[in-house]
Amino acid sequence: MNTLADPFTEMLKSLSALRKYVKIFYFSDLHELFSVTSLIKTYHEDAQGDSISLASGETIPVSRLVNVDGVYPPDKEDYAECLACRI
Repeated sequence: MNTLADPFTEMLKSLSALRKYVKIFYFSDLHELFSVTSLIKTYHEDAQGDSISLASGETIPVSRLVNVDGVYPPDKEDYAECLACRI
């Protein structure tokens, strides 16, 4: 699999293996921006789309992630200015 998202995907998989707390910004179903600090327990790949499961019990689709541990996915890099004051 050779896509632009590979480094971001690999980072998510690494963070789940490291079991360290990370700051995560993501969009809800209603496009609300949420922030949480949690452990990434697992990274899921399936036909419905990739997602991460947090220690808090939440499951977040990778497509809704805006920033994880200070890193932006390739399609969300334009949010850097917006979040600069919140990170």
